[in-house]
Amino acid sequence: MNVAEQSSAEILAEKLAEALSRALKPSTVPIDVQLWDLEAVAAWMGLSVDTVGRNVITRAAFPTPIKPTNSPQAQKRWFAGEVIEWARRNRGSNLPKGRGRPRSGS
Repeated sequence: MNVAEQSSAEILAEKLAEALSRALKPSTVPIDVQLWDLEAVAAWMGLSVDTVGRNVITRAAFPTPIKPTNSPQAQKRWFAGEVIEWARRNRGSNLPKGRGRPRSGS
């Protein structure tokens, strides 16, 4: 490897290290004001995106979502603090039953 190639490789490695460092830093935005999409809500709850989309966010008392833009494709977002508070208030209440096939012999 010549000097010019070595310098380019070193520069690239340094840029990658900086990008990785930024990506791994914890968010500086307080949790209560972070905006979560459906996937983040599901991940935090330990549930599937489908379950959260069908059985959780549809509940009347679940926090009202916001849309960051007026675009029809804009995904709904929820303030993380409101989702966490809702989960604490509703601790012990079960999610609605799925619509699975009835078991024989029940």
